[in-house]
Formats: sequence, structure tokens, C-alpha cells
Amino acid sequence: MGIQLLLYGLVKLAFGQFGIPAADIASSHGEGFVLAWKFFGYSRVYEIFIGIGEVLAGLLIMIPRTFTLGAVIYFPIALNIMMVNYCYRIGVQDLSTMLVLMNVYLLWLDRKKLLMIFWKTDSSDVSPKNMEMKGERIS
Repeated sequence: MGIQLLLYGLVKLAFGQFGIPAADIASSHGEGFVLAWKFFGYSRVYEIFIGIGEVLAGLLIMIPRTFTLGAVIYFPIALNIMMVNYCYRIGVQDLSTMLVLMNVYLLWLDRKKLLMIFWKTDSSDVSPKNMEMKGERIS
């Protein structure tokens, strides 16, 4: 997953992924694809922004200590890409869906760590067995 993110991000940063598609590609993919590709290609700054997000998330996901942060960063990017692919019929819905599902799996692995954001903890003991949620003890 990290390598896939790096590849997509680096392509956006180095070459630019979007713009006006070739006539044969445009005719085979349809009007929604052409509209989306032109729209995203209109702003190079936006493309760089998304590319940096994908590269950063890809690098963080490949480091065991930071993979949760990478998954948190990538989730909104991946979900947005998946929805664009479905709504504009880009043609890579299966890949974007798999990336979202893999991302959800990574977030699920550290769900306890992520849920601690919403739990009240005593400053002297931050172990999961002593956390409270909505004023109730969790054991």
C-alpha cells in the first residue's frame, strides 16, 4: 500500500497526472472522466498538494512506528479518490476501493489507540484498562 501511494504521489509531483486526456483515452472513458481530468489538471498547486499528501502518507505507512499516522492522513485522500472514481467513472474503482479497505484495516488495527482521543483518562495512569468513556469505567 505504501509503495502504491508513493507511486501515485510521485507521478503527480514529477510529471503531473491530470490535464487534457488524449482523444482516444477521452472517447473510451467518457464525458465524466474528461471533466474530472480537466478539472483536477486545472490547478497544478492542487495536484502538488494531493501528491505531497500521498507521498507523506506512503512513507509514514511503511514505517511501523508511524503507520497509524499515515493511515489517518491517507484516509480522507483515499475516500475522496474512490468517490471521484465512482462518480465520474474514472475506471479504477476496484483499485481505489481496495486502497480504502486496506486503509480501514490499518486504522482498525490501532482502533484502541485512536479511540483514546475520545476517552477521558487519569493523568497518572493512561493504560487502556483504566480509561473512562462518558463517565463510565471500562474494564
